[in-house]
Amino acid sequence: MRQLKIKVTDCSYNDLVKAAQKCGFIVRRGGKHAKVKTIDGKFITTIPCHSRIKRETARGIAESFKQFGAKIIY
Repeated sequence: MRQLKIKVTDCSYNDLVKAAQKCGFIVRRGGKHAKVKTIDGKFITTIPCHSRIKRETARGIAESFKQFGAKIIY
């Protein structure tokens, strides 16, 4: 798996969803949030549906991806 770069200072919902899908996770989109799970079905995190996500929130989501094996640089 190649390393994926996420810019957490200027990140949107679509950026994080695309990053999750590129890392091989399953994304279930809902009305206000998207749930991210592994292929095994283990819950990883939720992504809020906002045009701009706060830096701390985006960093926390990226850290959750890293805990489950994603190679992400931010």
